[in-house]
Amino acid sequence: MTAFYKTSGNATDYEETAGFSAIEIVQLVLYFAIILVGLVGNTMIVVTLLGRQTRRVGEYLILNLAITDFATCAISIPLDLAERLSGGFPFGSILCYMIYPFQTVLMAVSVITLLSMSLERHRVVMTPMRPKVLPRTAKFVIGVSWLIPSLVIIPYALVLRLEGKQCMEKWPEDWYVKVFTLTNFAIFYVVPLTVIASSYVRAGRKIRKELDRLEHVVDSHRSQVQYTKKRTLQKMRITKVFIVAVSAFLVCMLPTHASWIWHDFGHGWDSKYFQDVLIFSNILMYANSASNPFIFGSLRKFSLARLFCCCRKHSGELYQLECIYELRVGSTTLHVGREMAVKGYNKASKLLERTNTNRLKCANV
Repeated sequence: MTAFYKTSGNATDYEETAGFSAIEIVQLVLYFAIILVGLVGNTMIVVTLLGRQTRRVGEYLILNLAITDFATCAISIPLDLAERLSGGFPFGSILCYMIYPFQTVLMAVSVITLLSMSLERHRVVMTPMRPKVLPRTAKFVIGVSWLIPSLVIIPYALVLRLEGKQCMEKWPEDWYVKVFTLTNFAIFYVVPLTVIASSYVRAGRKIRKELDRLEHVVDSHRSQVQYTKKRTLQKMRITKVFIVAVSAFLVCMLPTHASWIWHDFGHGWDSKYFQDVLIFSNILMYANSASNPFIFGSLRKFSLARLFCCCRKHSGELYQLECIYELRVGSTTLHVGREMAVKGYNKASKLLERTNTNRLKCANV
């Protein structure tokens, strides 16, 4: 519900504040940090997965989530910054109908993608002998994840109006906005996260039972037992990654939902602390888009010391700085190489090569 915090507040809030408070300054600084980290991290995920000749269903879903997070960092947060710095909505009446709904759609797509991830992981763990889900099915699910929120958000877009410097919600009756708030909270938070939790609990129990059973297997076929145990541990590791991603989303999004439920049902708009709570919830909400690259992958062979060393190389020497981003849910690795030549007449060269190592696995993990 990214758009909610824009239009439900008082239109006079900006006009009554001549400058920025300390918490607002912190908000702006953190916004810039989230944009930088989120753009770089999600770009690495996108480049990693697009570099593969073949992708599994889970990787398609991770790619969709990364694109959503990238759009959040590249579009949603900068628009919020522009509105905050200008003291109003500076984009005109037409964009008033489009920007806030689009931001809400990004949040909804993330939820549906996480739900799809949990169902796919549940299928892999609970019914490993069933045929694999084809890539075209994953593409269809991704299309649906964008279509459904786009349709659901239409009523919200129709009640937006530009009044003065503010893009405001103009509901026919007060109870309309309460129904809308609860509906979005149920559809895009409570229901999907309940299903997600149930799926991962069942999958976790199944994996734990398999590991316990392997511990008591007679050691007559040691190599086969070790192979099965290794695959089961890999399933557990990948499942934990997805669980961490869902947990981060749950924690980061709950304050935003709670803030607007308080606003609509508990007269939160009348509290002097509401704006501070809202700023905190917005920071946490956007931080989720920058956290997923750290959850789904990690950097390898990167050192700031090596980065600084390249600046101290003598003339005529060539130094290579290599940064590798590796996904935790597969064998895909992104290699980003930077060769820097320091000569009397030549400055540091640009990125020279990007090599993607593709290793295909037949196992449905």
